[in-house]
Amino acid sequence: MSNEIFRALRSRVGRNALLNLGGLAVPLVVAAIVLPTLTHALGPARFGLLGVSWAFLEYLTLFDVGLGKATVRYVADSIARGTEDVSQITSVSLSVQLIIGCCAAAILSYFSGSLAQHVFRVDPGLIDEASLLFVVVAVNLPVVLALTTFRGVLEGAQHFTLSNAIKIPASAGSIIIPAILARMGHSLPDMLMWVLAWRALASLVTLYAIRRVIPGFRVEPPRDWRRLRSLISFGGWVAVSGVVSPMLVYFDRFALGARSGLTAVGYYTAPYEGITRLLMIPNSLISALFPLLTGLGVVAAAGRIDRLFASSMRALLIMMSIPAAIALFFAPVILQVWMGPDYAAHGAMALRILSVGVLINAIAHIPYTFLEAAGRPDVPAKFHMIELVIHVPFAWYLVGRYGITGAAVAWTARVTLDTTLLLLAANRIVPVSLRRVLWTRRVAELAA
Repeated sequence: MSNEIFRALRSRVGRNALLNLGGLAVPLVVAAIVLPTLTHALGPARFGLLGVSWAFLEYLTLFDVGLGKATVRYVADSIARGTEDVSQITSVSLSVQLIIGCCAAAILSYFSGSLAQHVFRVDPGLIDEASLLFVVVAVNLPVVLALTTFRGVLEGAQHFTLSNAIKIPASAGSIIIPAILARMGHSLPDMLMWVLAWRALASLVTLYAIRRVIPGFRVEPPRDWRRLRSLISFGGWVAVSGVVSPMLVYFDRFALGARSGLTAVGYYTAPYEGITRLLMIPNSLISALFPLLTGLGVVAAAGRIDRLFASSMRALLIMMSIPAAIALFFAPVILQVWMGPDYAAHGAMALRILSVGVLINAIAHIPYTFLEAAGRPDVPAKFHMIELVIHVPFAWYLVGRYGITGAAVAWTARVTLDTTLLLLAANRIVPVSLRRVLWTRRVAELAA
């Protein structure tokens, strides 16, 4: 690869990563501004119910079964090879998403009353509103999955400007609309119905954008069902990681609540949620890298991929090291200013340990993405299953012995194992050299 081409690729990845970071950060800023108003208007019980519905809908997106990521991959591959398969890839993926989404929505609607009364133990005065709310959550699911597919098409075609221009108002609207309607006295189901309409509009706008920017794209019924096998074989392993990862991420809090009490969970959750927001940076980078790597052909483009791997890793280390170091050295001050002296006293050591873990976990995003782009999503998924078996008893022991600090150590140890395994796998499966990445003057200076 010539230096000019390499610089152009690196510039494109950097630009797209910044766009993705904006797509993640802007809705978070909007939420931070709007949530106090929403909390005040709804009251603790109804706001808690709305929060449960948001979390429930987010977890239900596991019914995506990895098809969103698979759509990105195969659209990028089709465009790179100059074929006209994007229409059928989109059509098959969308059809399966809608079938799964509608089936899951029907099941959820049927059990909405049981969810309100028995699973979440809603206050008696809110049961009717909660039952209807879960029905509306169910109806949102097919639209959310459809939007995931359409966004995957735009990202596979590397139109991140358009994707984020639609994503930012779509995500921000899901917070702003309930805040406005809550002030007007609307019920929770009404709020989510308006959010549903907003998401449906975002889906139509995304589809219109796809038709404008991808030459030859047509809205057509699915005919080439042979593509489903490749989509499912790739997306299935992505879905396995999607199911196992939340267990790995949240088990330390479950263990902490069971062994040390909910107060300890509160002291741990604040530093954890604060420091892990830094992972928006690697998430933004890998979203930009994945379709580019797929288009290049990871295994075929050995020399180019090696340089891109090393460059991405060094850039990520530089971006993540500074905030992680600030959290490491000034953890008590940060928590005291942000959450008060009690959180500083109980959570400072956890924040310091977690800051190291977040830096290590950020590194893992690069080999993870290169393995997926090489068509090996099974490797990270298998690692996650192995880690789950190790992490559960290890975290249970450390939390029982050391409390909040033990939970932070368990999480950091788990991500360190994950990063090590992914780097070793990338070194064997993807044509990259870990020596070239790790043993450079810039990395040595950064480590010092």
